[in-house]
Amino acid sequence: MADQLHSNVTAYREQSSHAKTYKSLGVAVHKFGGSSLASIEQLKKVSNIIMNQTSPGNIIVVSANGDITDQLLNCINGRHNTATDIIEYFKQLVVGTAINAAEFLQQIEQDLLVIQELCQQTPTANDTILAYGEKWSAKLLSELLNSEQCAAQAIDASHYLKLTSLHEYQQFDEQYADASFSSLYQPLLSDPKYNSHRFIFTGFIASDTNGKLITLGRNGSDYSATIIAQLVKATSVTIWTDVDGIYSADPNIVKNAKKVEHLSLCEAQAISELGANVLHQKTVTPLLTYKTQACIKSSLLDGSQGTQITQYPTSSGQVKTITIKQDLTRIVIHNINELSARTIQQRILLNQIASYASNFDRTLDRLTLYVADADRFNCVSIIQAAQFYPIVEKNNLSLISLVGQGIRQNQKIISKFIEHLERYPIEEIHYPSNAHTLSVLIEDIQAITLLHALHDTFFELEPSIPIVVLGYGNIGKQFVKILKDNKADIESSLKQSLSLLAVANSRQYILSKQCLIDRDDLFQLLHEQDSVVGSQCSNTLSDLHQNNDDQIINALEPYAHKELVIIDLTASDKIARLYPKFATNGWHIISANKIAASDKQLASKIEKIQSSKKRHWLRNTTAGAGIPIQSSIKKLKEAGDTILSISGIFSGSLSWLFGQYNGQQNFSDLLFEAKANAFTEPDPREDLSGNDVIRKIRILAREAGFTQARENFEPALDDELLKGSLEQFWQSADTINEHYCRLYNKAQEQGGLLRYIATLTKQELSLKLEIIDPSHPFANLNPCDNVFAIRSEWYKDNPLILQGPGAGREVTAAGVLNDLCDLLRSVS
Repeated sequence: MADQLHSNVTAYREQSSHAKTYKSLGVAVHKFGGSSLASIEQLKKVSNIIMNQTSPGNIIVVSANGDITDQLLNCINGRHNTATDIIEYFKQLVVGTAINAAEFLQQIEQDLLVIQELCQQTPTANDTILAYGEKWSAKLLSELLNSEQCAAQAIDASHYLKLTSLHEYQQFDEQYADASFSSLYQPLLSDPKYNSHRFIFTGFIASDTNGKLITLGRNGSDYSATIIAQLVKATSVTIWTDVDGIYSADPNIVKNAKKVEHLSLCEAQAISELGANVLHQKTVTPLLTYKTQACIKSSLLDGSQGTQITQYPTSSGQVKTITIKQDLTRIVIHNINELSARTIQQRILLNQIASYASNFDRTLDRLTLYVADADRFNCVSIIQAAQFYPIVEKNNLSLISLVGQGIRQNQKIISKFIEHLERYPIEEIHYPSNAHTLSVLIEDIQAITLLHALHDTFFELEPSIPIVVLGYGNIGKQFVKILKDNKADIESSLKQSLSLLAVANSRQYILSKQCLIDRDDLFQLLHEQDSVVGSQCSNTLSDLHQNNDDQIINALEPYAHKELVIIDLTASDKIARLYPKFATNGWHIISANKIAASDKQLASKIEKIQSSKKRHWLRNTTAGAGIPIQSSIKKLKEAGDTILSISGIFSGSLSWLFGQYNGQQNFSDLLFEAKANAFTEPDPREDLSGNDVIRKIRILAREAGFTQARENFEPALDDELLKGSLEQFWQSADTINEHYCRLYNKAQEQGGLLRYIATLTKQELSLKLEIIDPSHPFANLNPCDNVFAIRSEWYKDNPLILQGPGAGREVTAAGVLNDLCDLLRSVS
């Protein structure tokens, strides 16, 4: 057949009037990859697609079936039993088909004998051996189609594709191809019995300038399809794969990736230059020359629409996809001029080594290359052969790129991109030569997190700044529960996706690149710390760490000077003393912990740092849980009002205790019940000593401007009963019960009620357990209620009253959530 084709070429060159009528047929090219041809079920799907979605005269380009190319490489490398494995594979492949299996398998056995002889030669004819994979695939598919009454002919592409130079794959002999294709299509044009033929071309192979068979390297079959489309002036080319087109990100990494319906040729080229598996750079080059319509579809999905690729864009200034290329190595060459740098880059390209994000710095005479780690050795060898001395600076790097028509002219996209990068330790930002790509290089370990964040920003809800919860007790668990139960509504309101980075208690912390809200095992991991760690070794524990010495703080160091919010739901003095460090790191703070907010000197220091860093410290639950007392004071002052006094019952726990206590039951039993319901602090003595209320008084005094007032505070229980350990305190229950029984009886004798009342004026801050009349505004409160009476110049005669639950995990957690939502809205 080769001799006949060569004579056809000669005849063509002698007859300048040779008609090119095959180009008037409107030929379409379809290409099927090896994964689409790996099993008999997949082969039948492909044959159905060919019969139903292609037309007579269409060209079908095929790769080798399954992993046959790898098996042939094993033959070349001398692996035993490879021939047997190949025969067994094809036996399984033809079972149940109507083709002549015996004849087909006999041909393969004969070919394998030839291959064994070729493997003994020096040098080994690698290209000739590897080409058998595509030849077998074309032969098998054509026979399968013929058995289904769909006329098909297997074609060796090396008799049609001839390179004009050894390495420049883009330059094929068009005259040679035109004559060959004209000869192929002549019977179809002249004889009606041929007008139903499809042509099954081998992908991956061509011939060199001497007519010797060669292979086209990585993604050679896709390249064969588009170069054939260019040569025959095809109306379209369809690449059939195991994925339904191009996605907004790799769907194997980003589960909610969306299919891209349309790409322009410019966008397709940009994607191919970034090492996309579905769309190789060589594949796109012929499309840019001929500008035919292309499509990437799935052969596994019925009715696949895939991704259309056309010359002109359907939109501009919009991110279409985000690509990632992992496991890259940075190689640097110093003291090299621009001409030598270009020569090195050309040699690397001709050796089929892809270089990503490469750049030459004229001011430093430095060439930087990023190559796949698998290509590192070959790349270094090429550079050394050119008498230069490369330095392998760093490996385990990833290139993440936004791709979209003209996105480099969209300042909003650039700003969002840069804002996200500020939260990560990036290596460098890269601007490719086209106007359709924004790229960043980052360590592999951070790459997937950044990819998800960018994908959420441009295709989903924009991710919030990372959230860290310190304290996973009653309030912490309730807070995370509210986030989880109301995630969709919260995210819809904020137009952000919640990014819960870490949760910690005093013994364990869990830090994960994926949002912790969606983890069902969070409670188990942090609630049953010792038993879980001791009994499980699963991957779910990989993010769980000891926190008995606040190791969580060190674990957050990579986020220093990046935007993040710390939510402190502890009652820890140690954590409160770390607020200046949090502020210095550039982190927002939300406090339910009252310690820092009630310390005048510490609070001033934190506020000063936060102001300089343009960060926020919200603490609206430190005085009234869910009651907006602090924001009310702030708004009154901002409006020009002057606060004269604030009074009320500031302890929801003591409000509940004294509201429930009737002298008939033990006060200690009520106290234990209050603790179990999170109405009190973890140590109830904080409430009975007045310390918890005193902190609230000091917090509100700062808000109101009463910073110079003297303090007159009395505990709700004698100091002697508050001393010692918590265990000793509970052991004194009888004495405590007797104490409150006496106070209750005294109040009853006076016709009054016991209430723990705070009063704040510019002159004095006071707190004491008082007996008040049942008609007093503070007398008849609902259990756990706090009440705040604000007297101001505007509310002098009729105080502004704020009343509501002042204790309990639900209201405090809800108040913290309000602070978080306010913060996230302000920084978005």
